[in-house]
Amino acid sequence: MKEYKVLKSTFNWSENAKKFEDLLNDYARQGWTVKDIELIGGAGSSFIALLEKEK
Repeated sequence: MKEYKVLKSTFNWSENAKKFEDLLNDYARQGWTVKDIELIGGAGSSFIALLEKEK
């Protein structure tokens, strides 16, 4: 059985990509894999990611 999690970045644009990458790596160490990433809010103001792992 699979489990899913939706993450939304909450950082400002100048630090957004690096902090979101660090956050995704933290979840990867817990066994989560990224299934999809979308840019939202125009001009890359935030990211949203769908994560998946086995329960």
